[in-house]
Amino acid sequence: MKKVATVLGSAVLGLGVCAALIWISNTRGVSIRFPSPGGEDDFSMRTTYFVFGVCPAFLLLGAWIGYVGLGRARQWFAMWGGVLAGSVAVWAGAFSLRTGIDQLSAENAANLAVLAFYGGWVIASCLGAAIAWRLSSK
Repeated sequence: MKKVATVLGSAVLGLGVCAALIWISNTRGVSIRFPSPGGEDDFSMRTTYFVFGVCPAFLLLGAWIGYVGLGRARQWFAMWGGVLAGSVAVWAGAFSLRTGIDQLSAENAANLAVLAFYGGWVIASCLGAAIAWRLSSK
């Protein structure tokens, strides 16, 4: 029962980390503003990417961290640190490219940029957790 509660709690924390990163970036003014030439269609597509791509990925990532880090608090914290490091790296990279992102005018180009950003965010977060897991298990 403890294992199930830890995995579920960590999975929910994964969603919380995802939401917190979005909230922090918006409140601090460092969020990436992708152009939206398609209007509501772009918003709908990007919301679908986020809700059905990023959120489940962070949910599964959190569950994996809970499963692997069960009984190993140091490893668990290290893996969450890796998630944050990977996230910050992708956000910083996208923020540094914001002038180029602002100039995307084709509808498809902006949506592909959003998809690349979301994919990079998930991959870098998973990679950060995996690297932290390997380094902290020695």
